[in-house]
Amino acid sequence: MKEKWELFKESLTETTSMSKREFLLTITVCILGGIVFGLMFSPRKNTMIASNNGNNNGNGNENGCRNSVNQEDEEEQIADSSEAEQQ
Repeated sequence: MKEKWELFKESLTETTSMSKREFLLTITVCILGGIVFGLMFSPRKNTMIASNNGNNNGNGNENGCRNSVNQEDEEEQIADSSEAEQQ
């Protein structure tokens, strides 16, 4: 193991060059990796990415807008219940 370490230390004394593209790629990978690392190991885990400004897109909200699929389901239930009453 010590021999491998010495061999590794000797390889560090060599001068190497890096192109601008490689340098930019290295910096970009380090920054993005740091962001991912920070998000994964941050103490705050329940982050909501929304404004909560009252835009309710749910079914039957205050504006009376309904989802067309649910409206069709309700119409079928009403038709089924009326058929059951007639029998």
